[in-house]
Amino acid sequence: MTMERITSVVLLVGLGAAVLWGGHRAENSERQAPPDVLWLEQNETQLRRIFNMPVRLGLAFKERRESPIPDFDVVVLEILRAGSRQPFEVYVSSDGQRIIYDRLYDLRDPFREIREQISLSGVPVRGPADAPVTIVEYSDFTCGFCRRFVQTVGDGLIDRYDGKVRHVFKHFPLVGLRQHAQGSAVAAACAFRQGNDAFWAMHAQLFGNAEILAEGQPALLRLAEQAKLDLAAFGRCLESQDSLPDVTRDQEEGIQVKVEGTPTFFINGRPVPGLPSPEYFDQIIAEELAFAEKR
Repeated sequence: MTMERITSVVLLVGLGAAVLWGGHRAENSERQAPPDVLWLEQNETQLRRIFNMPVRLGLAFKERRESPIPDFDVVVLEILRAGSRQPFEVYVSSDGQRIIYDRLYDLRDPFREIREQISLSGVPVRGPADAPVTIVEYSDFTCGFCRRFVQTVGDGLIDRYDGKVRHVFKHFPLVGLRQHAQGSAVAAACAFRQGNDAFWAMHAQLFGNAEILAEGQPALLRLAEQAKLDLAAFGRCLESQDSLPDVTRDQEEGIQVKVEGTPTFFINGRPVPGLPSPEYFDQIIAEELAFAEKR
């Protein structure tokens, strides 16, 4: 979690929450014990998951004050790193069970609502269906950071965790930013219509040959041939854009779960935007494996 992300998210929440929730606190509303140091101690593990905090960073309670959001307090926490303390604000419900950060979370199961919004039916997948951790990746074949994920983490992910991880791919081409993003996504979706293995073969070709994607359809046909696809069926699908609704479905779902850029990952529903280092990615997976084993 970067300091820039903390700052930007707090600004967004602070500006948007008052509009969304509005109103004033009822003077006689029933209140339980307010968020305090003990509250942080009891919920630190869940909070660190929500904030995506590396283990090297500390987290401390600073203060609480009333907010304009009914039944929520402003709680000031501090990020501790190498002798420095950086405060940031979150909104915490009066019963201590819910917080508003980049979205509303219930501390009892912070990522349940996100998991329920993500469909795992009829999608490209690697790894066993009963794996305790599911990583959903929203990606763009023309995205350099997405390509770096494949090179540094993605290709060996399933073997490294030996049956404990399932990897799901979702299309999120940033059409307004990168030329040929949509065409590449449509091509991969056409490959998936020939089977799951066909998709991953085309996935490897698209990420491994990014320099030729600007050539458009001729390059996509060559890559499909290298992926050993049925070229006639692939060509018809590409020409008709039959798979475009599959891409659009993923994009709409991504917007619903607040994907703003690529790559974005949801690890058992836990949002992880951007490209973490391989070590940090492994830390997050280990944390979610530990939680999955407790269920």
